Amino acid sequence: MDTKFNKKIMMDVVRLETEVRQKAHEYLDDISESNLKAFAESTKNIAHSVLENYYLAVDDIYTNGTLKIENSDIYNKFIDFHDGYRAQMKKWTLENEITIGEMVITPTLQYPDFEDEDIKKKPIAIAGVGTLVAAGLIIFSKIWIAVAAELLTLGVSAYTYKKSKESREERHAFRVKKYEMQIEQEKARLVNGLIKDLKTWLANAESFSNDIILKFGIQ
Repeated sequence: MDTKFNKKIMMDVVRLETEVRQKAHEYLDDISESNLKAFAESTKNIAHSVLENYYLAVDDIYTNGTLKIENSDIYNKFIDFHDGYRAQMKKWTLENEITIGEMVITPTLQYPDFEDEDIKKKPIAIAGVGTLVAAGLIIFSKIWIAVAAELLTLGVSAYTYKKSKESREERHAFRVKKYEMQIEQEKARLVNGLIKDLKTWLANAESFSNDIILKFGIQ
């Protein structure tokens, strides 16, 4: 059942997608542990901000706006600190929290085929790949942590080749290009998948919001 409210306020998924892509450009141009974690944190904050703006707008339209509740009993229940609309939306957010998970990259993801080079002897980050930690959001599953781990592995591998004294040779340049293409593919998979899951998360919150409105008997 639709309410009058549905025609007045909508979840700002355009802002969500725009800002997540901006953060991806800001943090994922250079793949590192710290940047992955910063991206995950910023993405979570964007989703929370979009949701908060939404339910505050709903609250405002029913308490001060064009759909202000006229019935004093319903109004008082709606604004109740413990069980009112805003309180229930905050509770939903906590019970359906987006979390940041971490994954230590396993040895099976450690070392790509570097042919004649013993990459483990190189004194840079790739030698310790097994100890690197990838951070990713947990929304409905842990898949985005795994994608973040793969992205981090590819990023470190590409970095290794770029820093190699032989990197100007044609075969090394080709390998760098190959890794860079894989990075872009994994980055797109991560960003597009996160946006899709976050939109679903917000849609679930919006459905819950509508249910609350109906339970208050507001038409």
